[in-house]
Amino acid sequence: MTLLRSRTGREAEFLTGQFRTVPLGMKIRPDVIVCQSPALGGLAAALIARLTGARTLMELHGMEYFVPARAGSRLWWLQQISRIGLRAADRIRLVAPSMAAALSEKYGAALSARARVVPPRVDIARFSLGERKPSRRPADPLRIAMVGAVNANKGQLRLIRAIKNIPFDTHLEIVGDGPDLEAVRRSADSLALCKSNLRVRAHGRLPHARVADILGECDLFVFYSRMESAGRAMMEAMAAGLPVIITNAGFCVDFIEHGCEGFVLGPDCDREILELLGRFRAEPDLAERMGAAASVRARRDYDSVKLFDDYRKLIAETAAP
Repeated sequence: MTLLRSRTGREAEFLTGQFRTVPLGMKIRPDVIVCQSPALGGLAAALIARLTGARTLMELHGMEYFVPARAGSRLWWLQQISRIGLRAADRIRLVAPSMAAALSEKYGAALSARARVVPPRVDIARFSLGERKPSRRPADPLRIAMVGAVNANKGQLRLIRAIKNIPFDTHLEIVGDGPDLEAVRRSADSLALCKSNLRVRAHGRLPHARVADILGECDLFVFYSRMESAGRAMMEAMAAGLPVIITNAGFCVDFIEHGCEGFVLGPDCDREILELLGRFRAEPDLAERMGAAASVRARRDYDSVKLFDDYRKLIAETAAP
């Protein structure tokens, strides 16, 4: 394996620097080129494939490939460059089933036959809990987990504002780092001073083992993103046996059944989430029942052992003429 390091991490550098891989590709003459971005790497992959006869597997992970973009904007250019890489691909790996329709609509129906869905992988053993904490009583604080980058898109501050006047004791555990982390901590201090029922703890970045511990101490998981393709943190929470509440953002709705493993919020998220939290607080068995269903689905659909095998099969299928 040869690792080509970036000096700055800027997209412009990756866009031009990807072509440093062409001489390496000519030397190795691979059977398959796996490319995790059809723009940042996809152009070089297409060139190597044309020069060597290799076949290409392009991966689509994010929402940025599908959202509307103003002509001439950074996002618009990313999508135009991606169009070139995708047309050159022999197989396209998508992380969610509804991505297939979005791919066809955005980049052309001809790509549908090359698309395959392999969802994100979860280390089930790492996040599965040996013994769950005792069942909560209706009077106990409701404990909510949020895990992910702390920023405007993920919505930690929006959730705090939405539930700051919640009428019962609620503990919100926020794990992750990002530009909004200090603002979240200031909000937590302000809530403590005004003796709000909402207590917020912002843990920052934590190792996976500690994240698993926090999930095991909570009653449910909230995903409050504005835009998301497939949140691995949501699937890890499901593996830990937590029901999930998610926004109808991107492709996340593919990963739970509304009313079974959790709930999908509608357009009035701030009102709906207060109602759902009240319901979870009043009905402890609801969280237990949905959490059990979430755990079953995580083991069935997102187990890394099975999905690694599926991924290897996809690479082998790509290599076949």
